[in-house]
Amino acid sequence: MRKSTIIAIGIIGLMTAACATAPSRPPLDLKIVNGRVIDGTGSPWYRYDVGVRGDTIVAIGDLSAVAASTTIDARDQIVSPGFIDLLGQSQGSVMIDPHVEGKIRQGVTTEVTGEGHSPGPIAPGSSDEDTTTPASAKWRTLGQYFSVLEKNGSAINFAFFVGASNPREIVIGNVNRAPTASELHEMESIVDQAMRDGAIGLSTSLIYLPAMFSTTEEIIALARVAAKYGGVYFSHIRNEGDDIASALEEAFRIGREAKIPVNIWHLKTGGRTNWGRMPEVIGRIQAARDSGLDVAANIYPYVASSTSLSTLLPDWALEGGYATVHDRLKDPVQRTKIVEALKAQVAKRGEHGIFVARIANPDQKAYEKMFIEQIAAGMGIDPAEALIRLFDENKSSPNVIFFSMNEEDVKYALKTPWVSVGADSGAVTPAARAAGAGSHPRAYGTFPRVAGHYVRDEKLFSLEEAVRKMTSQAAGRVHLLDRGILRPGMKADIIVFDPQAIRDVSTYEDVHHFSEGISDVVVNGTQVLSAGRMTAALPGRVLRGAGYRSDK
Repeated sequence: MRKSTIIAIGIIGLMTAACATAPSRPPLDLKIVNGRVIDGTGSPWYRYDVGVRGDTIVAIGDLSAVAASTTIDARDQIVSPGFIDLLGQSQGSVMIDPHVEGKIRQGVTTEVTGEGHSPGPIAPGSSDEDTTTPASAKWRTLGQYFSVLEKNGSAINFAFFVGASNPREIVIGNVNRAPTASELHEMESIVDQAMRDGAIGLSTSLIYLPAMFSTTEEIIALARVAAKYGGVYFSHIRNEGDDIASALEEAFRIGREAKIPVNIWHLKTGGRTNWGRMPEVIGRIQAARDSGLDVAANIYPYVASSTSLSTLLPDWALEGGYATVHDRLKDPVQRTKIVEALKAQVAKRGEHGIFVARIANPDQKAYEKMFIEQIAAGMGIDPAEALIRLFDENKSSPNVIFFSMNEEDVKYALKTPWVSVGADSGAVTPAARAAGAGSHPRAYGTFPRVAGHYVRDEKLFSLEEAVRKMTSQAAGRVHLLDRGILRPGMKADIIVFDPQAIRDVSTYEDVHHFSEGISDVVVNGTQVLSAGRMTAALPGRVLRGAGYRSDK
């Protein structure tokens, strides 16, 4: 159906309803006027009004004659679908701060999350390794977590994967072995339950505990369960540097054998020796697409990643959990092996490659927001030994930023039509902002950086293309069929922004700054940001997958 026909149907239906509406209630709850509409499809902008009733867009066109309870004057700004964050990481922080202001001020109206670990299912006394799900949680299943989230409320929508690490942790633990046949059957049952709870698919994070010990066959088996319910498979692949080719092939194999759509999270070619390889990587994924595999990727628009310092350790040093690292460091033989492995990592990443962002031990707070060379100089030891000190004296692994990517590689991936966007960072809570806790600028600036810097400054692609990547394309990857496009009948997740003012402000050195240029954010028909001010509204919803069974 052509766009003009869809718009006409919306207006005709609205005017018909208006005739039957009691005079005391306007036919529209919300009307956005005088804006330039970018509808999320990639089509050129057009000038029309957008009308909302309840949680749904009901009309797009000239609505000057139609009354509304609330009118937003977009004043030549852009009106677009709300951005969809394909890797949000706010599953913990939303329980503390349901307004998730850092996401709202980026224009995010829906967050997709659950990278390898999901907030449920978990076993009683769950390991502290999963920092997204505290052992004191008042839920055990993913469905129970959804109920708690809905009771608490949220300013934005959430969709969740079931992490493949969850059933492995429950059934096997943090050990390096394949599951037995009976254990695999139990793991499949756990995934089956999570899909019926409303998970949108299966996810893996194959550089973290305990997923690093998962076999490809194990993942295929779990992915088949997700596929049975119309789910998708998203992965932090096993290697994003020297061995990325084999890691991609594993993801492709999982997609083919499980018959499930695949998405590569935060695509990168990490490490200085791999700079310039992005065309090769994109070519490999394109070849898989050309062969008929439904595979795509997303990216965050920065040259630095952020993760746990423990990812520098060899896999064998982490077997049994992070707590076992301390025991291994007491053994001179194992300690020597770990030091040698860390020396190789320091050399590989080069000077100013490892930035320590956050440390739990208060006695080491002075070393936060410093490169490892600076920390080593302050301790009077070499960088590898400084890393050992950080492990020795912290019960949980410090958080680090790795400057491991090349700007040209980032741009090459970002401009690829089937690459969308995910921040790979949760919303920072007010308490963490007040404390100046270490973070990454992507927590505040991912989406405005794409729509501002890469469109306006770099001219990497059109604004319409940027919006498409962050709306309809993202919605399509996770089967959110009623969001991501401005069209009558779609849910009213809408943002208003100034294309000349939208920009990211947060930096690595001075991170806690909201992005600018977005004036209004509407979630399910309700304003959560109005003329630049946060409202108290919490209209967000849990968006359950196709396998959801309310009568399970």
